[in-house]
Amino acid sequence: MNNGKIKKVTIIALVLTIFVMSVAYALLYQNLRIDGNASVVASWKVEITGIKEGNKTGTAESSRVPSYTSSTATFNAMLYDKSDSIEYVITIKNNGKIDAKLDDLTTIKGDDDTIIYEVLGVSENDILKKGEECDVTVRVSIDPNKEDISSDISSSLTIIFNYIQNV
Repeated sequence: MNNGKIKKVTIIALVLTIFVMSVAYALLYQNLRIDGNASVVASWKVEITGIKEGNKTGTAESSRVPSYTSSTATFNAMLYDKSDSIEYVITIKNNGKIDAKLDDLTTIKGDDDTIIYEVLGVSENDILKKGEECDVTVRVSIDPNKEDISSDISSSLTIIFNYIQNV
């Protein structure tokens, strides 16, 4: 064979080799891809879900039907004698997705100490797990040590439940 023909065959062989290598590379080449997304859904919903009259002693009664919203509960008790008492049961539920801890329980009473308020069934650092509920009882009574109760007395009460995320 002459030199010209050998050069042509070599060039064609090189072109074919490059073509075959390109096709093989294209067939074997792959892109790897990972896509992802993450969200934090912090559903916080600790709320009052009910209130009802509990135990009564003596002639104690409610002057109105107890009521509630998701953040407040209201009752009006009427006491007539030192032996009278009435309880109100307030239900608190964790409807959120995060466990809650009762960080602080603050009771603010009116100026007159003739009427006694007791908060039962809950204390600071109690855990309220998601989906669970607890009953808080508020007992209203007259101080048995008071000697003379000759006039009408009115007293208010505010209880603040400060729930935080349980860590």
